[in-house]
Amino acid sequence: MSNIEKIIELELESTPDEIDVRTKERMLRKIKSGISGSSKRRKLTARALRWTAILLLPIISSIITYYITNSDTNYQNSPVTVSTGYGEKADITLPDGSHVWLNSGTSVTYNSSFNKKERALSLTGEAYFEVAEDAKRPFIVNTSDIAVEALGTSFNVTAYEEDMFSSSVLIDGSIRVSADGQERVLNENRRATYYREGNVLATDAVLASDYILWKDGFLYFDNSSFEDIAKRLSRMFNVKIEFTSDKLRPIRFTGTLGNSSIKNVLDILSLTSPMYYKMNGTTVELYYNEI
Repeated sequence: MSNIEKIIELELESTPDEIDVRTKERMLRKIKSGISGSSKRRKLTARALRWTAILLLPIISSIITYYITNSDTNYQNSPVTVSTGYGEKADITLPDGSHVWLNSGTSVTYNSSFNKKERALSLTGEAYFEVAEDAKRPFIVNTSDIAVEALGTSFNVTAYEEDMFSSSVLIDGSIRVSADGQERVLNENRRATYYREGNVLATDAVLASDYILWKDGFLYFDNSSFEDIAKRLSRMFNVKIEFTSDKLRPIRFTGTLGNSSIKNVLDILSLTSPMYYKMNGTTVELYYNEI
């Protein structure tokens, strides 16, 4: 191996790990082939070889930069996923500076190319978004049912697979919600709800700040049935909730509760309804009080 080939090989070995070994070897073979062809045409002195190496290194660097910038290799499209289990919450900052709060049992997935050509991610569960402004690249949240598009705003999206609906509530700015060929543009304090049964996308007026209280440790229920409340409490506290009587399921509750413990929440609910409960480890049994 000539001196110039050694220099070039060392340079390629120091390239970023994003370029896989086979690609580095392929680049090295092509460069060596070019050097070999030149050597056959004329014999280079040791000094000429050194100067050739110095001149070639910027070219190699440019090739590497071009490869990283334009490559369609898997590394650029590899997904990044952030998840929270039941009983957990988290907040993250995306590559574009947008801030996202994840509720319990939530997963957010985006490609490593996020914020380069587009700003799109997938959501399962519930999350609150404060989006960094970028008029050239809309911010898009995709769920299994709805897509929410924003330019620079804050909004909440709820899309748990076990629920019968997906929804988005606008806190500030404006968003476009689309589902099953339907589209709605929301202003502040408006909610769009997609009902899976019937494929209907409806809107209504709400006090949007109530729908992000979960971020600060509170639970807000808006005429929610005990069946829906049980799902939320199960996710929030990572417990299993069982109904011993179907009479409890349709009972509704409206109000805001602290979420310091599952026991405190159940105590308050039992005071406002014919419900009482028993706890057995991480299992909660709900009973209907016939009296």
